[in-house]
Amino acid sequence: MKIAAEIETARVSVLLDLRHPQAYLALHPTLAFAESLALDVNWLPLGVPSLKPPRAAQEGDDRGTRHRRYRAQALAREIETYADAQGLVLRDFYRSGEAEAANLAWLWLRDRQPDQLSAFLVELFRAYWSLALDPSSGEQVAAVLARVNVNAAGFAAWCRAEGQGVAAALAAELQERGLFQVPAYVVGEEVFYGRQHLPMIRWLLAGRTGAIPS
Repeated sequence: MKIAAEIETARVSVLLDLRHPQAYLALHPTLAFAESLALDVNWLPLGVPSLKPPRAAQEGDDRGTRHRRYRAQALAREIETYADAQGLVLRDFYRSGEAEAANLAWLWLRDRQPDQLSAFLVELFRAYWSLALDPSSGEQVAAVLARVNVNAAGFAAWCRAEGQGVAAALAAELQERGLFQVPAYVVGEEVFYGRQHLPMIRWLLAGRTGAIPS
């Protein structure tokens, strides 16, 4: 089975990385956005570098080092503020590690039972950011599928036979398209990075009618 990105045919494609806090902050606003427009979103996993924690201050730090530390601290405060506003729990902004099993389940479900993908992503992100999920564990990811009432018969066999090749091919396709950051929104030939662009995306989907969002 080959899973294509389907970016050309989808009205909106949204790329997220389970391990990135900005992706989690974008998930629920994007779901609400899609529901308000009765929009089928093409959800895709995209691996990006994890956030790096602020470096502890040291005597002799130069201006560039201090600036990077201040930016990292400001970003952490921003994430915490928006997580609180959405009622989300993010226990470790700098968590890293492999998420292969989670991404394989994402791709398998996207192809086999797409109507259940949104519920799966909500539970997957919740469990990961509350530190209740190891996304590299096939057993734990299968438990997430079960919690959202997905019949996962055949999932483990697919992972062993095809999954890694499918995931690698899709990742190569997304890289070839120059997609490098999350959350990413692809609308036609336009690419937007960040959930703050949802008003502009709404305007584009409405046929560019009315005032351009500023």
